[in-house]
Order: sequence, then structure tokens, then C-alpha cells
Amino acid sequence: MCYCSDCQLYLQKLGRAELLDPFGGTEIIPVYPSEIRITKGKEHLVCNRLSPDGLFRWSTRCCNSPVGNIQAKFPWFGILHNAYRAGDDPECLERLGSVRSRIYGRDATGEPPFEIAEKLGFKDALKVMPFLIRGFLGGKHKSSPFFKEGWVPTVQPRLL
Repeated sequence: MCYCSDCQLYLQKLGRAELLDPFGGTEIIPVYPSEIRITKGKEHLVCNRLSPDGLFRWSTRCCNSPVGNIQAKFPWFGILHNAYRAGDDPECLERLGSVRSRIYGRDATGEPPFEIAEKLGFKDALKVMPFLIRGFLGGKHKSSPFFKEGWVPTVQPRLL
């Protein structure tokens, strides 16, 4: 779960703040970019950025649904839980298990009844390192439905 002000601002700018948990958190599911398949609706994808050098944050034009975020050349596409699907499996989210990490508590709202790291701490980084190492070694960042040749987004980014 990410409680950073950028994730909160992004959902607010999309008009989708209801997707935040009661403390301003966004559930992010890491997926390798090369393993993502967009089976329909690609024409509705919008590329957003909060700043000229910020993450590429993808959403849909039709209903302003956030899809996920990615940094070019990086083996991590963070799918927002509301957009995650594994085929026709309605229980795919439940099988992922419980939340493994909560980061950027300094930006959380209210008084969460659970521990949140102030930022991305060492312990949290260790949890994602195996995923990232496998991704880099396996070249899982080299192809993505979100980038063309030369890491150019498939859709011109708009600054929110």
C-alpha cells in the first residue's frame, strides 16, 4: 500500500479519490511490464504525469479509472487493485494474499491502526528486491504495451 501524496493527488486529479483507503492509501500490485496484455479498450488509455519527470501514470479516458504506473526501463508496472484482472478469475486478488508493505506513512491521513513506514524503508525495499532482480535479469522490462521503441509512451503524456 502506498500512502504517498503523489498517489493521493493522482486519484484526486482523476476524480477517483473514492479508490483511496480511509487513510489515503492505494493498493498497488507489481506486475512485469512484459507480462501485461491489454485485450480490449487500448484506445481509451491515457498517459498522465504529475510533473514532467514523474512516473507515467495510466488511466482510461472513458471512466477516469486508474490503471497503473511505470517508470521507463524499469521491470515494475504497479497496477492499481481496481484494475487488476487475471483472466476470468474473480478471486485473483484474494489469492495474492495480504498487504506485504505499507509505505509513505508521513502522507497518510487520520490515525491508521496499523504500522506504515514513513517512506520507502530498507525493510520494504528488501521485500521487492527479488522481484526487481528477476525482472532485470529476465529482461521483463524490455517490452511493454505502454511504450514504443526508445521508451516513448504509446500515448502522448498529459501533465495533470
